[in-house]
Amino acid sequence: MGREKYFWLNRASEYNKQRMLSLASASELVGDVRGEMDEKYMMYRCGIIEVPEGGRIYEFLIEYDIYNPSQGIYFGCKSVTLPGFSHSNQILKAEEDWKRIEPFVLQRLNNVFVEKDFTYRFRPTDNNSNRTFWPFWISLYEEEDPKEVGLRALDIIYSTYIDYFSGKLPTTLPAQAAPKKLVVTTAFTEGAFLSLEERVKKNLRKKLFDPTRIEEGWKIVKEFIKKGEEEGWLHRMEGYEKAWCLSEEYGDVDFNIVMKLLFEKVGERICTENVPVPWESLIRIFLRPDGSAFKTQVKTLQPAAPVRRFWKKKIKND
Repeated sequence: MGREKYFWLNRASEYNKQRMLSLASASELVGDVRGEMDEKYMMYRCGIIEVPEGGRIYEFLIEYDIYNPSQGIYFGCKSVTLPGFSHSNQILKAEEDWKRIEPFVLQRLNNVFVEKDFTYRFRPTDNNSNRTFWPFWISLYEEEDPKEVGLRALDIIYSTYIDYFSGKLPTTLPAQAAPKKLVVTTAFTEGAFLSLEERVKKNLRKKLFDPTRIEEGWKIVKEFIKKGEEEGWLHRMEGYEKAWCLSEEYGDVDFNIVMKLLFEKVGERICTENVPVPWESLIRIFLRPDGSAFKTQVKTLQPAAPVRRFWKKKIKND
């Protein structure tokens, strides 16, 4: 392998190496296959089970192949065939064990990780070399923390195998649950804009019974956006379905008072008081002038009186 290839491999591996080092020191992550060191791998074992019938052991690993960075970090159960036993027979038995255990692992993982679904994350291995075999493995997503997700999930898998071999798993399989319908929340999209509309109308519906006044309240919000664009202190952001930002001379304090005054104006126009400012929905539509997203903490800012007077003249007195 030439120097140039090593350069690209090392560069591509750096992020996942650092993630693995959050589990243990480099010396503790030295990889080995059946006791023989292999510099290709960084490994973290959370447990080993010697199968009662003999013939194989199960290792529960978080592993990373530094020479295969595109594969990423993965974790799961590895079956190691012991000397004097048929590897092919032990593979069949490892697959039988996993078939029995999988429904319970899935149930437990989905119960613990409320916002994740492991239904389709158990991946079959593509080799059985070195008298080792993975009945399944799970890829650790790039945004997932190796400890909070990888190690926690691996502990659940390990404890389920322990329960299986100690006879603690129920004899009847858990009911097969439908895959979770995970909600994907987007910002600066048409959907985010519709969510803002729904939130504004829902807030107004709590105070008004007249549907025409509710529609009028939403119309004021849309007119505000249009007026801001026309006057040049609000700009449509390119590269997004629905996004606007204040002009570059304005900041978080300005955004805070602009939104407060806008919903004060909505209340005054439709004859109701204390219209809530839907901050969570607003920060999914409006961006800072530099293109970064507002944080929910923006709602806690306290603009000075001159800033309030400046924006009151722009927004309310028209």
